[in-house]
Amino acid sequence: MLERIRSHRPQGRVAVWLVTAIALLSIATGVVAIITAPTVQASGFWGDLQAISEFSGTVLGFALLVTAWGMYRGYRLAYVAAGALVLLAAVHGIAQSRLLSVPLVVLSLGGLIVLVLTSSRFTRSTSLGATQLGTLIAIIGVFSYGTAGSYALRAQFDELNTVLDAVYFTFVTSSTVGYGDIHPLTEGARLFAISLIVLGPTTVGLTVGSLIGPEIENRLSRTGRRAKAPNRGDGHDRIVVLGYDDLTESLVDGLENHADVCVVSTDEAVTGKFGNRSIGVVAGDPADEAALERANVAEATALLVATADDAQNSYAVITARELTDARIVVCTEDGNPNALEKAGADVVVDPGELLANAIVGDAARSSSHADHSAVSTADHSG
Repeated sequence: MLERIRSHRPQGRVAVWLVTAIALLSIATGVVAIITAPTVQASGFWGDLQAISEFSGTVLGFALLVTAWGMYRGYRLAYVAAGALVLLAAVHGIAQSRLLSVPLVVLSLGGLIVLVLTSSRFTRSTSLGATQLGTLIAIIGVFSYGTAGSYALRAQFDELNTVLDAVYFTFVTSSTVGYGDIHPLTEGARLFAISLIVLGPTTVGLTVGSLIGPEIENRLSRTGRRAKAPNRGDGHDRIVVLGYDDLTESLVDGLENHADVCVVSTDEAVTGKFGNRSIGVVAGDPADEAALERANVAEATALLVATADDAQNSYAVITARELTDARIVVCTEDGNPNALEKAGADVVVDPGELLANAIVGDAARSSSHADHSAVSTADHSG
């Protein structure tokens, strides 16, 4: 029974598209909830929760779009975040107490099941450093401080009565917009507002810089490698093969005579196969950035991607493209060429199709040669 369930597990891209659909539905439901009345009108705490869910549902939808993008790139952290946000989307649909939120609840619950079944599809580790993680924690801490502090001091503020008011005041103050509709009435409240003005913009600026800065640096580094590529070379081609199976084995045997070859594979038996040969082996996930760095893909002339899984091929291409501008060739029998090319592949090859074309072409050439011979014989006879 378990084997049957495993064999019918959906592919990673199904989970990505489902999370995207939940995100768009959450945004639409949140917008409609703002302008319509709930089917069941609650009061007190549940009334506040109902009001908050009306506005936060849209924000939740945009957050889900971010996690869908991360899942498309294979990040495990994005997968975990998507699971938490999809569950929260289902809770939002229930809290909104509207008939129009029923599809959101149903789709979210179905999405949770698909996410559980596709857990093994998302294994790429995040590349966030200690500084980036620290700034993320800092910005979460500042906004928590602002929301909790302003709500605790709500009696000392004008027009600040609910948790939503506290969240609004924190965002407006930290972003230095300052509409002035909520303002402090006492010295204690003013001192708190000053502390939020000092901490908020500074933390937001540091967070944006630490998260976007490395990406810009990486792009500039890739541009520099591309500019230097024509002048680089020691006379030896280097080919990195991502993945190893029966198909890859024959390709590696052929490439060994023409270039320096390095294989990246999770199969521990691969190391023993190449023990007496000049082929390098890196034990690791072909989609893991650390494994590709150990294989020195930055200095590779070309990369051959041929893992057994279509989604794994996509993740390997995405990871490799961030580290090198070398030519990437994907060898797959059932992959989506358009998706792989969008991920960064230069060439997508189907071995079965190539073999069929070769057989048909050879048969056509043989038939043409036979016809030509027959015509020549007839001419001589005449």
